[in-house]
Order: sequence, then structure tokens, then C-alpha cells
Amino acid sequence: MRTLARRLLLLASLLVVGCGDSGFFPNTVDPGQDFGIAEVVYDSNYFYCKVEPMLFQMRCGSGDPSKGDASGGCHFNVTSYRLTDYSPLVGKSCGANAAPNQSPPVQAENNYRTSEAKMDRDPDTAALLNRPTGVAAHPRVIFKSNSPQADIIRAWATKFSSQ
Repeated sequence: MRTLARRLLLLASLLVVGCGDSGFFPNTVDPGQDFGIAEVVYDSNYFYCKVEPMLFQMRCGSGDPSKGDASGGCHFNVTSYRLTDYSPLVGKSCGANAAPNQSPPVQAENNYRTSEAKMDRDPDTAALLNRPTGVAAHPRVIFKSNSPQADIIRAWATKFSSQ
């Protein structure tokens, strides 16, 4: 009986010593040099045809002096979330298939990339929705969380691919 107990104790000791990254039973996996995490890419056509026009309509870039914003003092100039003004907006060329009929200029591509960085597959955690609705810190509420504008952002959260 004593021999069995010693053997079990020895086996348990070996198992404990054998666990961990350098033991017999490693508990992590080395991902190697080419390790990458799938990136979520949001639908650019939807952005150009729906999101960007709404952001410009709500004066997110230029600000709205009638609501106390300094002219040009919002996302065209002040914050790290920068929108670039250009005309005509790509959204003006969107056809019935919700795709632009023109290639986006560099300014539109920059707006897409900076907006995509503020997006999340769960729109309730996305800064692009939480800040203008006043859920997260923002100088003022731009639109309500139950508004058509918020619905546009929520819909964009569902339009993505993983690369």
C-alpha cells in the first residue's frame, strides 16, 4: 500500500513539474513568427453611401455654431477622430444598389479608415455610436440613441468581413 501511495505521489509530482510552458504538458501555444489576428473590415460602400453622408449632415466635422460649436471646431480640426471635408461627397454618387458610382477620393478613404477605427461589431461599445449619443464623453449630444442616425451606425456594425 505504501508503495502505491509513493508511486501516486511521484506521478502527481511529475505532472505538476511537467505542466507549464516548458514542461511535458505546455498550457500555451507558440503562434510562431507569422502570427496575425483576423481584422474586422467594415463595408466601405455602406460607409460612403450611408454613414459618411449622415455624419456630414449632422455637422460632425464642421460643428454647428447654432448649437454652441465653434465653426470648424469639431471633427475637421479639434479631435483625434478627424474627418476631412471634400465635395462632392461620394454618397452623392450612390446608386440603388447602395454602391458608389465613383472611386472614393483620398479624403473619403481617410474618413472611412478613421471612422472604422471607432466602430465595433457590437455597436453598443462603439465610440462612433456612444459619443454622439452622449453615452460616452462628448461635448454635446448630436443625435439620440433611438434615432435613424443611430440606426445607420448600428446597421454598419453588421456589415463586415474578417480578413
